[in-house]
Amino acid sequence: MPIAAALSLAACASLHDAGWQGSGAEPFDGAKGACESEAAATPAGDARVAAFDACMAGKGWHRR
Repeated sequence: MPIAAALSLAACASLHDAGWQGSGAEPFDGAKGACESEAAATPAGDARVAAFDACMAGKGWHRR
């Protein structure tokens, strides 16, 4: 049972079901909200996606 609990916690800390992976990352929902707000100042399109991804990377998250 302790092994299952440890694996469950490790999965929560390192993977998010939206296609993101992070190790030692900030909590996903907080990082996502902050990065959405930050990227909103960038013109829509590829530049906004790049700004969002860079922000998320700064918070420890990377797309899988």
